[in-house]
Amino acid sequence: MAVRLPLLEQVALAALRDGRVRYHPASQHRYAIDSLENAPDWNISRQIWWGHQLPLWECPDGHVTVQETTPGACAECGSAELTRSTDVLDTWFSSALWPFATLGWPDDTEDLRTFYPGDMNTTARDIIRLWENRMIFCGLELMGDIPFSDVVIHSTVHAPTGGRMSKSLGTGMNPLAQIDAHGADATRYGLLKMASSQDVRFSEGAIDEGRKLANKLWNVARLILQASEGAAPAERPQALEEHWMLARLSQSQRAVEGFLAEFDFAHLVDELYHLTFDDFCDWYAEAVKQRLYDGDADARATATAALEHLLKLLHPVMPHVTEEIWSHLPGRASRLIVAPWPEAGAAGAAGALDRVQEYAQVFRRSGVVPALDGEEKRIFDAVVRPERAPKQAAGSADAERERLRGEIARAERQLANERFVANAPAEVVDAEREKLERYRRELDAIGD
Repeated sequence: MAVRLPLLEQVALAALRDGRVRYHPASQHRYAIDSLENAPDWNISRQIWWGHQLPLWECPDGHVTVQETTPGACAECGSAELTRSTDVLDTWFSSALWPFATLGWPDDTEDLRTFYPGDMNTTARDIIRLWENRMIFCGLELMGDIPFSDVVIHSTVHAPTGGRMSKSLGTGMNPLAQIDAHGADATRYGLLKMASSQDVRFSEGAIDEGRKLANKLWNVARLILQASEGAAPAERPQALEEHWMLARLSQSQRAVEGFLAEFDFAHLVDELYHLTFDDFCDWYAEAVKQRLYDGDADARATATAALEHLLKLLHPVMPHVTEEIWSHLPGRASRLIVAPWPEAGAAGAAGALDRVQEYAQVFRRSGVVPALDGEEKRIFDAVVRPERAPKQAAGSADAERERLRGEIARAERQLANERFVANAPAEVVDAEREKLERYRRELDAIGD
């Protein structure tokens, strides 16, 4: 038996078009709408053992009566000799009831009142039409409300060589083996990093990156906790690197919150990786380390507070290592998993180390020590350690000047091209202007 359900389709379409239910990513939201607008006829009858029996009764004359409850007579001829069809509804009818049937429906249960509607459902794109859309219109029809507000269509991870993973072909990946080799947090991180598109190839390199990040976090936490000697966390920034690090934590937090809201996990872990590896470990910890060793009480309290903030941001991605480090912080009243999410502060100082970081790049390419003083020089010397750097090849500074002059000339020609400025995307033109300014600053640092 094939039927169309135009009224149910329309209520589901309205929920999708109004944004009451949103699929992520947006391409799958468009597909969900299209699959309702252009849905084929649906063969609803099945000849299987289990299922919801069709509400069809047939009399000896072949008339069919459709009714929710058992009829007393044939609706067409009045015959009382009725036989109910033995066919059952398609399995997806049962599955479509899942959001509320599991909570006790049709009874009015406490669970149903508490947990319906839900917030999010996640699945693969293969069953958007079969399951997700049908849960939406069944929820609207039978409960009067959507079953959830967000549907996350997760990536399909293919074999490293391409194509679907297959046990019979031996191309499947055992997650337990990855956990044994790299750790649960690293495996979680790697899978989130792979979630950059709907079809991705499995990459053990992404998981190994997560292992390196966990090790880096563990080591910097040990440094801060040992050097701070039990200092209670409190933001009392005095030096440039502290104002910068606290601002970077707040800036990254706002980015993290945006990525979480959009279920954009690949960009989420990328943001956290650079915040932890580059900013917190390579710059902040190195710059503040000597002050910690010297017993600076403000530096110790601020470092512990900054570590606490970082652990909270990382916890959704790396729950195990962050929880363990958290337990060693002083005055822990609760586990990290139930600790309140931090308040993002001001991010105005997030660019305070831009010049020092640019000069560090120039030094590593050319061997020229920039003319810095004060706080900037202290931070540059602590992080870059020019006295320990290997001797640069003779003439590298001249070669770097030549390279920068060439880049400046190229960028100036590009920006002088009216067709480029008028027709290129605004972000491309802005990026070219930013590069030109950076090249000029780097050339000025070397001295032309």
